[in-house]
Order: sequence, then structure tokens, then C-alpha cells
Amino acid sequence: MNSKLASILSKTNCVEQGDGIFVSKTPKISDLQKDEVVLRERIAKIIYDDYFNIIAKNHSIPVMDSEVDRFIAKMPEGAIILDIGGCWGWHWRRIAKNRPDIGVLIIDFVRNNLAHALNVLGPLVGTQVALMHADATALPFATTDEGIFDGIWTVQTFQHIPDFTKAIKESHRVLKPRGYFINYSLHKTPLNRSVYKILGKSYHCEGMVKGSFYLARANDHQLEIIEKIFSSKVVEGFAECLFHPDLKLTFTGRPDSLIGRLDVFLSHIRSLAFLIARQRIFLVSK
Repeated sequence: MNSKLASILSKTNCVEQGDGIFVSKTPKISDLQKDEVVLRERIAKIIYDDYFNIIAKNHSIPVMDSEVDRFIAKMPEGAIILDIGGCWGWHWRRIAKNRPDIGVLIIDFVRNNLAHALNVLGPLVGTQVALMHADATALPFATTDEGIFDGIWTVQTFQHIPDFTKAIKESHRVLKPRGYFINYSLHKTPLNRSVYKILGKSYHCEGMVKGSFYLARANDHQLEIIEKIFSSKVVEGFAECLFHPDLKLTFTGRPDSLIGRLDVFLSHIRSLAFLIARQRIFLVSK
């Protein structure tokens, strides 16, 4: 295993359970999300023959691959990245080719998601990638002046955490000085809101989704919380302009999609992306 990654794991109270997944001896899962964990664990028991067919229905793979490349370009030689809520870990499937010097620790509070990550990432797990069952609001790492991680990456995870402030404080605590934190959350897209209004449908922005889970789309209050905790200006961005599963627009999701590559380009045109992009990005340096 990556030596820096192994060193970080050795300083926690987590143990590898024989299947490549590390689990804390004293696991902590927020009481606010215990019902959600039960729901998500049940969903995560489903077995898939084609993981990327499922992923392409939930994300634009070309867009998110581009986002990963942009993020790892900011990382120093030998960097260690913490992926919070990394689920199946598919973002890092190309890491051995693109940055063999980088180590990635994926945490998720749904253990069955990490079992899928073992299938998606294969031999990367145990070499460049490690998997850990843990909670974003109670990260199992000691506080140090020099920090632990060079980068923290999280995609559509913090939007489901009721105590957003606590989760941000935890990320700040374990990030190295001059390290980068990036958060992707669903955007209050003007396009989608207009379509929902025309169709007479309710557009959920914040709170419990009935019979499901908590969701708070990216908003200015979250931005203010991040800037206050990091004492630094957030750089905003947007992603997935042409990919909207709730509007049945998923044709740009496949990794070989030519229109998906166009989506990469459109995501960087801020004035347009603000109006139609599915995700809003908060990037900040400690």
C-alpha cells in the first residue's frame, strides 16, 4: 500500500476486516442520519452487472472525470486525498495512470457502498486506494498542527448532512495548511426550477425528502459557513450543464459520450452554467 496512506491508517483506531474495508473499533454515526443509513444500506445491497451503466444515469462521467483531473492537478507530489462519501469510488479508477504518486482514502457511512467500490476499483484497493467505514461529522483522525490530507474531495455528500457546519469543521481540522477542499452539491438550477413550475411540481430545496433522506441544495449560507471556518474566499464553479436525471436528460453520462465532452466545455462558461448546471462547486484552500 502507498506508504503515506498506510501511515495515516496506522494512526487511527480502525482495523481492516479481511475484505479490504477499514472500520473503527468505536464507530460513530450521527444520530441525525441513522434512519438514512438503514435506507441506504438496504439500497446498497443491490447487485449490479454493469456499474458504469448505473453511474452514467446518475452523473456525467466525462464531466466528473474532467473535474477529477482539474483537482489532482492542484495536488503536490505524493499527495493524499480524502474522499468523503466516496460511495463506489469510481472517480479514482484512473488514478494509477494519471497520478501514480497519489494515495486516496475513501470514506462512506454506508458500508455496502464500499463493498461495491472493491468491485469497481479492483487492485487499486490496498495499493493506491484505501476504504474506510466512517462518518463525515466524526472523522477518526487525530488533530495535528500540520494536518493530514493534501486535498478533500466530496461529491453530493454534504448536501445530505443536516449538521453541515460540523462536517465542514471536521474537514478543516484534518486538511493540511494550503490544502484544498472541494464540495459538489446539487445546484438550485434556474432551468430546472422553471420546468418544475411549468409542470406544477414541487422543487425541493432544503429539508427532509418525504420517506427518504435530508437534502439541502448548495446555497449562499453554506458558502458563508465554509468561508468563515476556512477564513478564506470560496471559488465557485458549476458542472453538468447538459446532464439532468430529474428531467430525464442522461444521454451525456456515458464515458465515451461526445456530447459529454461538450458538457465539459459548457461547465466552464460561468454565465451559462449558473443558469443550467446541475451541480454547484465550492472550492477553498486552507
